[in-house]
Amino acid sequence: MKIIVIGSIAAGVSAASGIAAGQNQAQITVYERSPFYSCGVDGLPHYLNESLDELNLAIQSKETELAAAGIHACLMHEVRSINASAHSITVCDLSSGRVFEDRYDRLVIAVGSSCAIPNVPGADKVGVHTLKSVEELIFLKEFVHTPYVTDIVILGASWSGLEIAKAFLKLGRNVRIIDRNRQLLPEFDPEISTLIQKQLELEGVKFSLGETVRSFPGRTYVEQVQTDRNSYNCDLCISAETTIPKTGLIAGTGIETAANGAILVGEDLSTNVSGIYAVGDCAVCRGGSLHTASIRVGDTEIARTGLTEASARQAGLRVKSVTGCGNDRPGICPNPQKINIKLIYEADSKRVVGAQAWGGKNVSTRINAIAVAITAGMTVQQLGSVDFCFSSAQCTIWDPIQVVCGMVQ
Repeated sequence: MKIIVIGSIAAGVSAASGIAAGQNQAQITVYERSPFYSCGVDGLPHYLNESLDELNLAIQSKETELAAAGIHACLMHEVRSINASAHSITVCDLSSGRVFEDRYDRLVIAVGSSCAIPNVPGADKVGVHTLKSVEELIFLKEFVHTPYVTDIVILGASWSGLEIAKAFLKLGRNVRIIDRNRQLLPEFDPEISTLIQKQLELEGVKFSLGETVRSFPGRTYVEQVQTDRNSYNCDLCISAETTIPKTGLIAGTGIETAANGAILVGEDLSTNVSGIYAVGDCAVCRGGSLHTASIRVGDTEIARTGLTEASARQAGLRVKSVTGCGNDRPGICPNPQKINIKLIYEADSKRVVGAQAWGGKNVSTRINAIAVAITAGMTVQQLGSVDFCFSSAQCTIWDPIQVVCGMVQ
C-alpha cells in the first residue's frame, strides 16, 4: 500500500501510520513545501523563548522520527493538484522546478490553516506578521530581540492568541490582545471568560475587546495599531485572528467541505471521496467533537471540553450548571493549587455534557477525566462516584471534580 501525506505536521504522519497499521508492505511518503519539517504550529510560540539550537534540535528530532519509522519525507516539494479519480497528485520540486506525478492508494491531507492579517492601511509594514511557519518564527526571533521591540499587540483573543501572548510575557514584553469580539475565548461561557480575563490581567496581559482594527500607522515599521476606539503603541503586531483552512488544493476533487472551507471527515478521518483522508486544522469532524483544549498563560492554566451552556441550548438541550472549586492537593502540602470547574449537565438525565476549568496547576488532567465521562455518557452521580487516586502528597481525598459533582441537587 502506498500512502502519501501532504504536509509534515505530526497529525498527518500519525494518521498515515494508523492507516498503515497491519500493512507489512505499506510505504509512506510525506511532501512538505517548506524547507523545514514542521515542529508543531501550535508549539511555535514556545521557541520564541528558546535558542536557535533548541529549535534546530526540534526540527532534527522530527527528521529522525520520520526516518526511524521508515517514512520517506521530501522537503521543498509542493503538491499542486489532486486527481482523485486517478489516485494521483502533481508535485513540484521547488529546489529544481521539476514537476512530476505520484500515485497513491491512500492520501492524507494535513496542510493546516493560515491566519488573516486585516486588510487595512499599513498592513504591509514591517512588524505586522503572522506566526504559522518555522520561517516566520526564525524572523520573529531576531526581530523581537532588537532593543526597541517592547510593545506587542496580538490580534485575536483565541487559543492561538493566548499561546503567543504567553511567549511574549516570558520575554518580559508589554502584551495587549485586541479582538473585535467582546469576549475572550468564545468557546467558554461569558461569565467564565470574564473570570479568566481578570486572572490574565493580573498576569500582565492587557485586553481591548470589542474593537476593530482600522489601520497600522507608522513609516517603514509599524508604530501603532489604530482601532475604531483608540490607538495603541505597537512595535510588533502578530495576527492570530481568523484561521483559514488551506483547502484550495481540493478544488475539483468532489471533497465535501464545511461552511468555513474545512474538509468534512468522519471519525476515522475519511472524506466522502474514497481513499482520501484529512486531519488537523484543515479538517473538521462531521459529527462534531468535544473540542477538548488546554493552555497555560503565566501562572494560570485554562481548559475546556464538550458543550457550553449556550451551545447546549442552541442544540436543543435543557441543561443546568454548577461552578465550584477545590484544591489539587491537601492543604497541608506546600503550594496547593485551587482548581475552579464549571460543569454543564442535562437537567433531567443529569448526563454530563461539558466543562470549563481554570486554576494554578493540574487543570487539564481534570478536564481530560471529564472528557472521558462525556464520551462514556456518564451522569454527574457516576462521575462523582469515581474512585480517583488519593495521595497525601499530591491528591486530596475529595477531588475538585467530586466537589463540583457533589453540588448538583
